[in-house]
Amino acid sequence: MKEFRKNSLRITRKTIISCMVLAAVTAANCSVVKAADNNLITATSSSETNVNGTYKFIIDSDVKDYDDIYKLEKVTNFKFKLPNFLPEGDKLQAIQLIKLSDKDNAIQLYYNGEDKHIASDISLKISKTDPVEATKKIEVDKMKTTKNHKVEAEEKTMKLGDINGTSLSLSITSPSEKLQDGFITKEFKISDKYFIWQADGIYYSIRYSSQIIEEGKSDKENIILSEDMIKKIVKSLVTPSEIKINDYSTIKNELSTETGVMGIYDNEDLKKAEKLLGFTPKLPISINDAINIKESVVGVSSDSDIKNNKIDYELDSFYTNKNGSITFNEGKTSKQYDYIKKNGYYSEKNWKTNEMVKIDVSKLNVNNTEVFKFKELQVEENQAPCLCYFWKESDIYYSVIFFGQADNSDEIIKTFVNSKPMA
Repeated sequence: MKEFRKNSLRITRKTIISCMVLAAVTAANCSVVKAADNNLITATSSSETNVNGTYKFIIDSDVKDYDDIYKLEKVTNFKFKLPNFLPEGDKLQAIQLIKLSDKDNAIQLYYNGEDKHIASDISLKISKTDPVEATKKIEVDKMKTTKNHKVEAEEKTMKLGDINGTSLSLSITSPSEKLQDGFITKEFKISDKYFIWQADGIYYSIRYSSQIIEEGKSDKENIILSEDMIKKIVKSLVTPSEIKINDYSTIKNELSTETGVMGIYDNEDLKKAEKLLGFTPKLPISINDAINIKESVVGVSSDSDIKNNKIDYELDSFYTNKNGSITFNEGKTSKQYDYIKKNGYYSEKNWKTNEMVKIDVSKLNVNNTEVFKFKELQVEENQAPCLCYFWKESDIYYSVIFFGQADNSDEIIKTFVNSKPMA
């Protein structure tokens, strides 16, 4: 029901398939403290955002999405430069900070434009570690949902005028695969070429060619950037504060119930999220040793009327779980809860027969809070089970949905219900 939000902040085709895993750490401008029953976030007056040159995150997602370069500069643990020249029609479309290890991050930026006949779909990666390994890791991680993918990489010396660098040819093959719903994917291979160079001890990697091969049939190689364009981009590097072109303005995305508005990574993000939501959310970091938060995203509620500018926001937090995943939703409205409260059961449409199916709902009492529990309709025989819990506290609606295996779910729910709003 809310699983689609898991990657909702990924703005482009390339980033939608990114997978994120969290290691919860001390917050920026705040401390993560252990409360009586679970780990909660409590703000403090500390002004430190960096310790030993490392920015401290509340939620250290593998992929963090930002909408302006100055915030990126603040959270990155190394100094970098950006192109002060872009091909005609291109502008900044997406900004990401990607976790390579507990100590190292890489920057990824996507540039594109509305006119596909002019814009060139540029991908730029920046890191202070081995650029080949960083590029391989970033691209391979996008394929984590695919089993047994094959990676091939070839490096060659490449010189553009007086610019010495490396050409990296990277191919990732995804084999044909039968999914849980019975759908069989086709084998495909993505082959990209990157020009890698070094400036002031920092490595830069820019994609200049791309090709997709599906079931042995090749598309025409897409030359994204000519050698002349690459040279102009390399020569134009400046610090973020020195950028003159206006193609780095803050990214504004169209409002949609299927697209995240912002991710929560540090204390500054938490404050912004609270203003959007109109209430102080709960944000348990760790439920137990096996269940930890990996991402938290503010999005537009499915109950919103975007056309008439009646917007409500909600918070979706995603947790690791053995043999499955957990989504925790918080918002000011919930049609599902209201329907169950009124009728005593839930109804769901069978998409195969187009019939409405009545679903039995049981109740739990958690510290005098009434919690509704039901299993989502299972249409396909091999469909992963989905167990849902809904409750309401102080006019705020909450739901927890278990995708896949849900051992001890009633006990886990008690921790969510008993958690307190962020201090």
